[in-house]
Amino acid sequence: MIAALLLLTLSASAADTAKLHTDKVMAVPVTEKKILPVDLDQAAASQDVVLPQQPVHMTADTFFARNADGYVKSRGNVDIKQGMDEVHANYVEGNMKSGVYHTKGPVVYVNETNALTGQDVTYNSQNGSMSMDKVEGFMGPTTYIRGTDAEMYDNIGYVKHGLITTPHAVAKTPDYYITGDDIRIYPGEKFTAENTALWFKHVRLFTYGHYEGRLDNKNKTKPYIFTLLPRPTYNSDDGIGVRGYADIPLNDSGDLTFHASYALNSKNGLKPAARIQKNTKIGSFRFGYSKEESTDNDDNIWATKWPELEYFAPRLHLGDTGIYIDSSANWGRWAEDGVKTGTHKGFRTEITHTPIPLWQRANVRFFAGYRKDWYSTDDAQRRDPYSGVILNQGINDRLWTSFWYKKHNVSGYTPYRFDTLDDPRQHGLSIGYVLTPRDTVIFSWAQDLDDDHISDRNYTWVRDLHSFIATITYKQVDKEWQVKIKAKDFDF
Repeated sequence: MIAALLLLTLSASAADTAKLHTDKVMAVPVTEKKILPVDLDQAAASQDVVLPQQPVHMTADTFFARNADGYVKSRGNVDIKQGMDEVHANYVEGNMKSGVYHTKGPVVYVNETNALTGQDVTYNSQNGSMSMDKVEGFMGPTTYIRGTDAEMYDNIGYVKHGLITTPHAVAKTPDYYITGDDIRIYPGEKFTAENTALWFKHVRLFTYGHYEGRLDNKNKTKPYIFTLLPRPTYNSDDGIGVRGYADIPLNDSGDLTFHASYALNSKNGLKPAARIQKNTKIGSFRFGYSKEESTDNDDNIWATKWPELEYFAPRLHLGDTGIYIDSSANWGRWAEDGVKTGTHKGFRTEITHTPIPLWQRANVRFFAGYRKDWYSTDDAQRRDPYSGVILNQGINDRLWTSFWYKKHNVSGYTPYRFDTLDDPRQHGLSIGYVLTPRDTVIFSWAQDLDDDHISDRNYTWVRDLHSFIATITYKQVDKEWQVKIKAKDFDF
């Protein structure tokens, strides 16, 4: 067994390298009191410098090289490294002079953004290009691809026929995925596909033709087509239903998007929403139409908002203290069954911080805020300064507890049930226990501090469904059931 380390000298010679760095000054023709224009593109092209090729390092259990023509053959634990690119295989043959290498059997290719496995690979170290008969793996942190007849050049991937999905959905047959032809992937930017179809396991939900999805690694952007997947829901007020949404980019920078969502329930019918959102340095602006479900209470009240303009300020961090401030404002017309349609405007700001560690497995978070609303209906107003605290305590790897307190000092009133606050002053606790790696049970209890009645006593089962999370809750006080299913990779 021979252990070998080969340095393939593909870079320019020392003399050539020195020539590359020789200072050049381009003369600009000048006449008296007159400067002749220069073609800057032509000037730049004439000064282009081609940097020397990075050397290739190869190690293997056995190695054969022929200096006369540059032929090389390696077998057993073959590792090829060039800059950030790595190729790992059991057998490689190629040519040191041309920089082209061929492998047979399984191959692993890794660089700063991709981690791929393939079959029968041809790798060109001169330009970093690669072709594979079969390929699967991750191109960026949020995109899994599997396909045939794959190529890569300048970190752009191409797959003749393949599928794309998100990390948690990966399986022999993924839970959900896109199939397409002529798939081109630009890691960290976007991907395009032709003859696109969205699948749930073996069921094709719909076809799309040409599709372009963004892959913004910084903002963890996911292909919006996945979010259209209908997620089942159930609660005693709305009945059985499904929900889905999509955030569709309208420009290359991704700062202008179209947001569409839907909720279809057996008792309340279709509840759609359509908004345009613009992200700027001073915040995000959103305008459109929506039918929204209440979040200030658990009564499942729906209101129609049209038109509605919303503003979300950038999060304001107070240095490195961990303290931050979120603010928002809105204006629009609200309609609710049994209430006169009218104008609403309001703003809200809240200050809080990242959880503060206390002792082993314990942390605490305080919050305080102010909210004010104006309503044209009945000329009503409402002020709501509020504060609270949440204490989390882990007992062991399976058991945890959470204690919380909140206080809303509400003055005035709202004419709508939609944004009526349930139990403004409460305290409560939650206890969670991990039964199995996929099952967790949670008991929650809350008491109203105005009259000491028990406002909530809930029992929840959380089930890991591979790429989805299902929660089933029985609300004992209200005698209601609630079922929700969320996707791990694109429900936030």
